[in-house]
Amino acid sequence: MGVYSIIKKKETHMWSKREIIIFFAGAEAFHTLVHIFFSFAVQLPIQVFTISLTPQLNMFAIVLNLIITIGLIWWANSLK
Repeated sequence: MGVYSIIKKKETHMWSKREIIIFFAGAEAFHTLVHIFFSFAVQLPIQVFTISLTPQLNMFAIVLNLIITIGLIWWANSLK
């Protein structure tokens, strides 16, 4: 739902769907980089609340987040 303009009597949106998808692709890319950082800078396994982050689980997270990032970029590119 966007902002309703009284003068033009039409609904306007602040961001397009493509811009929102690009934002989430950037957030997902950052998430991927954090997991890559964990691989090199943190001695795994580490305990995060109730989850134990092992090297195998971290590699799975890197691959999964990379696939999601590529998918979001592809989706945003198809919305031109």
